[in-house]
Amino acid sequence: MADTVDKALTALKDRIAIQDIICAVTLHSDLDEPEKALRLYVPGAVIDYSAVSGPDSQNIAVEDHRRNLATFLPGFDKRQHQTTNFEIVVNGDEAATRAQVRAIHTIGSEVWLAHGTYHHRLVRTPDGWKITYQRADLVHQEGQHLVPIAKQRVLERQGHVASAA
Repeated sequence: MADTVDKALTALKDRIAIQDIICAVTLHSDLDEPEKALRLYVPGAVIDYSAVSGPDSQNIAVEDHRRNLATFLPGFDKRQHQTTNFEIVVNGDEAATRAQVRAIHTIGSEVWLAHGTYHHRLVRTPDGWKITYQRADLVHQEGQHLVPIAKQRVLERQGHVASAA
């Protein structure tokens, strides 16, 4: 009986830890804490955001993905990701997940809204669960015309281009 309870507790702890890691990535990104988000991945983890950002963002290293995000995410006034409906399968020290995501990015009163499905693979490390692979499949989006505007705002803040105003 004790062995069954221990296994159940371990499974629950793993599930909670994995879900926390996936949610923390977007929380740190939304709150302009990219270094904290990056620490949730193994070095060289693979990211595939081609469904959202095009073929240049397919199967790239997480470090490159974070650099790409830095070219436009800070150009939004506010961002919020909501990740729900987790399916988590743990097999020893590896896990695979699927979850639904809704992402809101605003500039003034305009909104870029993206809905999709996240796919993650994780591995247990001495420092806890870490992401080795992440893919976003797009279900629906609207307001994507704001992305180039956000990129322009980032460049202007960095002093690379003159403001259009």
